Amino acid sequence: MTSTRVSEQIYRRWSNPILLELKEREHQLDPSARQALQNVLVERRLVNIGNPSGADRRKPDPAQ
Repeated sequence: MTSTRVSEQIYRRWSNPILLELKEREHQLDPSARQALQNVLVERRLVNIGNPSGADRRKPDPAQ
């Protein structure tokens, strides 16, 4: 596994509890912070789903 991939996995593991806590307190956030949180959550789902034809959605294999 590449060092970038390992770094991303570590980031996701450490940030998930933080994002879940923010989601629970979403009602306390101002509108711009709430939108930013939603954007991060949407991006996180895209990263976790991945590209159906490649290992990383953001960097598809140019050889294909």
